[in-house]
Amino acid sequence: MIKKSLYTLLFLVFCSNFTFAQYGWTDAVVYLKNQKVLTGLAKIPMMSDGLNLKKEQLKFKTDKKSKKSKYKPEEIDSIVFTITYKERVNGNRIEKTRVETYIPIYLNNRQTKMGFAEILVDGALKLVGRTVSVQSGGGFMPTAGAPNMAPIYHPGYMGSHNQVLILRDGETPEIFNQVSLTKSFRKRAMEYFEDCPVLKTKIETKEFKKEDLQDIIRFYNSNCN
Repeated sequence: MIKKSLYTLLFLVFCSNFTFAQYGWTDAVVYLKNQKVLTGLAKIPMMSDGLNLKKEQLKFKTDKKSKKSKYKPEEIDSIVFTITYKERVNGNRIEKTRVETYIPIYLNNRQTKMGFAEILVDGALKLVGRTVSVQSGGGFMPTAGAPNMAPIYHPGYMGSHNQVLILRDGETPEIFNQVSLTKSFRKRAMEYFEDCPVLKTKIETKEFKKEDLQDIIRFYNSNCN
């Protein structure tokens, strides 16, 4: 029993370190709304899915040894991260890079609280993703493996998102995780895309399923505007 508990603890620690490490210092270009451009290292703190006592801010420094600065979402237009990672190809570990763009979004209906999200699909209608921690057993843990975890769309250094949202310009984004406690994905999607009958039909007939959320957004942008 003791050995089993120890293995469980080590596994949780590993998951915690892996998930939270996604928000470590990363090469980035930060575009501010005052037209200033910052080049250096940046990171986004992982926030709780529940009540946050602190505001979400971007941390930035020009290099590893320099002093860090903090920027509010209201000050930022976009953040472009360049992630370097290694992938095994034919038995060899190959170094690759990937670019991910984050933007500030409203997190509540009153549009008084803002945070950051990665653009998964761009266009008039955007699909964006966030990674948040949820409370479990009195403490906060990353949501890796949680029942309501959304699929990982662009897995990577900062891309294992468990909160997926649809964003229309000027509106508060709507959380659209593939699992809901109230309605099926198909019913929620049919209601949300009521303004596009051809897309609604494709969802109703299951031509588009919950695994196709990115394609659904792309179809909307191409055919429903």
